[in-house]
Amino acid sequence: MKVLEAKGITKTFGGLTAVNNVDFHIEEGEIVSLIGPNGAGKTTFFNIITGVYEPTSGQVNFLGKEIHTLKPYEITIEGISRTFQNIRLFSSMTVFENILIGQYCRTEANLFNVIFKTKKATDEQEKAKERAQEIIDFLELGPIADEIATSLPYGDQRRVEIGRALATEPKLLLLDEPAAGMNTQEKKDMQDLIRKIRDKGYTVLLIEHDMKLVMGISDRIAVLDYGNKIAEGNPQEIQNNERVISAYLGKEVG
Repeated sequence: MKVLEAKGITKTFGGLTAVNNVDFHIEEGEIVSLIGPNGAGKTTFFNIITGVYEPTSGQVNFLGKEIHTLKPYEITIEGISRTFQNIRLFSSMTVFENILIGQYCRTEANLFNVIFKTKKATDEQEKAKERAQEIIDFLELGPIADEIATSLPYGDQRRVEIGRALATEPKLLLLDEPAAGMNTQEKKDMQDLIRKIRDKGYTVLLIEHDMKLVMGISDRIAVLDYGNKIAEGNPQEIQNNERVISAYLGKEVG
């Protein structure tokens, strides 16, 4: 089943075409990577999927529903969540609190319920805490759950941000360069974590520059260059594609 389908997506900024007539889809349970040189349009495409930008033309369907005109918070409620290339944790909150806050898009208590601490509000609060704890256990963050999130090592902060995204209960998780800035062991741990997340039942789309990670984890890979999709296929097909070699992986000299 197609979780996400983008048709003819184009995004222009003035005279610049950042994404040009791109078709793209993700099947349920896949890990799909979106790669390409800097400035290829990858983050712009992510921002279209998550409602930061509305496409100049084309449409995005999520589980059969058009979402390209929705606001980011509405798309989160529909079931798409993301992380960012530059980590965006709440600096004064603990690991537990950062993850807990992701649950609030799933609560229904209104201001009256919250102020007067009605049963509806307290029941939802307890359910949110239980769900946050489940994610902490899944990500093995228990020993640091009460630490201020931004005081943690870089790799742990990445896991916390992923945990907050998972707390929104997404059907599709978007990861924007999850291994950026990591050392070799941290990248290996991140690859294992992404696979663990997929095995838990999530569908994953990631932007990533580390080719070893991309080739080792992806079911399919799509390649953008100057806003155009120039290739799509499994890792072996992408590694052997001459246009990809020339545009992204480098071309042998001599």
